[in-house]
Amino acid sequence: MEEKTLKFWGFVLDLIFPPVCLVCRKRLPSNESRPNLSEKISRSPDGLGSRRSRDRRGEGKENFAAGTKLFWFSKASLAGICLYCFQKIKINTATFCPVCSRRLPNNKKTCHQDSPFILAAAGFYGDKALDSLIALLKYQKIKQAAVPLGEILTRYLIKNLALDIKDFVLVPIPLHWRKEKQRGFNQAHLIADQFAKNTGLVTAKNILKRMKNTASQVELKDKEKREINVRGCFAVEKPELLFQKNVIIIDDVFTTGATMKEAASVIKKAGAKKIIGLVVAKT
Repeated sequence: MEEKTLKFWGFVLDLIFPPVCLVCRKRLPSNESRPNLSEKISRSPDGLGSRRSRDRRGEGKENFAAGTKLFWFSKASLAGICLYCFQKIKINTATFCPVCSRRLPNNKKTCHQDSPFILAAAGFYGDKALDSLIALLKYQKIKQAAVPLGEILTRYLIKNLALDIKDFVLVPIPLHWRKEKQRGFNQAHLIADQFAKNTGLVTAKNILKRMKNTASQVELKDKEKREINVRGCFAVEKPELLFQKNVIIIDDVFTTGATMKEAASVIKKAGAKKIIGLVVAKT
């Protein structure tokens, strides 16, 4: 009965407030007609369904999306973005050296061995659809954008890289409590929550703390100034929870790497083994 009620109200809300793609703003199909993108990924070699199924009668440009968190009753996984916009996002197939940006063969360090982490970046900053989703979440406070961003990380790390991460702990980059109170949320937490939901991993939100209310890194263009800005700003509470653990640090964007490097260094000192810095996009 409860499921039927949710479906009914889902249908009513779709009529009153037709869901639209967060990127192109075109209308999405009704709640009942949205297929689950995760299912389509698992059934097709390219992860997005066959070209025939996408292009038939021009349906490749139809806005079908796998559900939307705009409406809590939706069971599908990809929220608020149409398949056409999702297809345009170029998802990487490699990990990177966080120092020189060199692609790492087999996800293993071949240079800068002293770096405490390897960089896993799902895409590149400058990708129009990806940039739009990040901006919607970070600056326009559209929390629903975290869902497709989490899906992009999932496809990148699990499908494109085929990494075995079953024993990893997720640690999102924290905001200082004043900044989080001002914004209302931490975008890295929201992305990590969606990634955790997709992978079954545990998100350790309160282990890494931001002790200093630093200036925004966006305002600092010089790499050295960015490193000075975040130096000593992180601390690990209960380091025993990270001792001998593999850790994935999650953030939205990797620019100079100063924030991720500082966080990874603190986590490494707490006794963590392997550390992956996972971001939606790198510059």
